[in-house]
Amino acid sequence: MGKLPPEDKYEKVRRQEEKFYLRIGSYAALGLVAFIVIHFLLHPHEDQALLKQVEHDVGEAADKWLHGGSSVGGGNGGGENLIRSVTKKAREVPVVTKTDEVPKAKSAPKVAQSNANNKATEEALVQEVERLDAEVRQIKASLPQGHFMETDPKGVDASKRLQEATRKLLGARYGVKEPYRVRLDLEFQPTIPDFEKDGGKDGHILIELAPSELQPHSIFTYLEVARNYGGGGFHRIAGHVLQVQVRAPGVKHLAFQEYSPDYPHKKGTVGYAGRPSGPAWYVSLVNNARNHGPGSQQKANPHEADSCFGTVIEGFDTDVQRIRKVDGDGFLGDHKKWVLIKKMQIMVPGDDSMYIEWKPKA
Repeated sequence: MGKLPPEDKYEKVRRQEEKFYLRIGSYAALGLVAFIVIHFLLHPHEDQALLKQVEHDVGEAADKWLHGGSSVGGGNGGGENLIRSVTKKAREVPVVTKTDEVPKAKSAPKVAQSNANNKATEEALVQEVERLDAEVRQIKASLPQGHFMETDPKGVDASKRLQEATRKLLGARYGVKEPYRVRLDLEFQPTIPDFEKDGGKDGHILIELAPSELQPHSIFTYLEVARNYGGGGFHRIAGHVLQVQVRAPGVKHLAFQEYSPDYPHKKGTVGYAGRPSGPAWYVSLVNNARNHGPGSQQKANPHEADSCFGTVIEGFDTDVQRIRKVDGDGFLGDHKKWVLIKKMQIMVPGDDSMYIEWKPKA
């Protein structure tokens, strides 16, 4: 064949150049699509409308390149300008960092505010309980001869209001899950018979408290004894009870003789001693329903009874019986014979129903 005419030679060069730029443009378009897709997979929170617009522009650019919709390097827009437009929009896509993806939780201030609110609620309930407690004590002290708190309308009403406020305070301070428990860590002294044989100095008792719907005032008082415990021990050995003397700064005796017939003095229960009752308490070694029930401790008042507020659920058949071996009868003047209570620990139900050690709120 002969040589191509000059115009045919130039046309061939032009076509090769066009194919070269077409290939470069296609690669650039595909690269941009891949970049955008990967970007939005990693950052799903981007503006989806922008993605669709960019994909449309890329498709249009590719279509014009493939169908020769513009001259290469002509400067009149066409595929090259579209590619530039797409590139510009891709650059304008905001980069989302991990910090931006998941806004920082502002939980700390909320938790602090919640704790502050709970503390304010508890303090308000404390003030209400103290006010009602003083009202009940005043009513009881001013009752005429032959009138009793258990039957006096004002006394009954004030006592019920005190109980209701105390139930709320119990929930605010110790949690709403019940029953509450108190663990006593004991120390037996060497004066007890068979000190080494029976296990040495260590022992414990676990007490489960009555439902607050029955004995809120008594339960709260006992938990406050445990919370403010300053020492004490079993100082009285009797045939029907083992009695405890305690030191608990700030804890007063009961405002009234709170008693529920639904929680009587059965064997293994715990109740408050004395008149007025508490904070001294005892463990019943026998059924004391008649010994400490209504009308048993004060002949002038047939309604009054010792408060019964809990039951020994661990240690009754072991360490309680060991306490009974103490050499002596009645009140023990010799402190070396006391079985000491080294610690009173409040236990409350946890999330999984297992009991955990209660700790004051920060």
